[in-house]
Amino acid sequence: MSGPDETVEPATDDLGVPPPPKPRESAFLRRSPIFALMMVLASGWLLWDFWPDVRYFFAPAEPIDLGGPGAYQLDRARTDRLVQIRGELREAVPIVEGKAVRMVGRLAGTNLLIDRPGRDGPPLYEGRLLADRFARARYAPVVAEMRNRGTQLGDAWLVLRDGERPRTRLVPLGASAVLLVLFAINLRALLRRLVD
Repeated sequence: MSGPDETVEPATDDLGVPPPPKPRESAFLRRSPIFALMMVLASGWLLWDFWPDVRYFFAPAEPIDLGGPGAYQLDRARTDRLVQIRGELREAVPIVEGKAVRMVGRLAGTNLLIDRPGRDGPPLYEGRLLADRFARARYAPVVAEMRNRGTQLGDAWLVLRDGERPRTRLVPLGASAVLLVLFAINLRALLRRLVD
């Protein structure tokens, strides 16, 4: 029987070494999974938003040839891929991007819009065919302006960003990697909290 002035010895292993202290979680994260849930939702949404840019980064560098006047093969078009097409632009509308002005025109005889930098040269366009959700959000005002000017443009229009090539934009790739780590850490913390 131990007296009142005796101290209790900490538990040790066979060699007399005390075990390492248990890691302690932040009190906020231990008590509430709301922060982890918010981080999972935010990083998941941003990952979804960056996905087309990441997919295009890893797309083949060989363009899909969509043909030329009188022999267009738009059925071969794939979004977030490098494509190439020839033809004359009609009904061009200027758009401002930073300090640069780009022209968006309709390829004659098609519902394909070409967003191109101001440049001279043959009517050959090579670049990224944008995913539908990005094209609709960004180019709807341009399409409305074209229709106001009398352009006959159907609802199934596509946008090619001339000059945008795969493996040139590193920011979306790096941001996605950071977001993926944040997503995994917070999902793990949330699942541990729900299991405990």
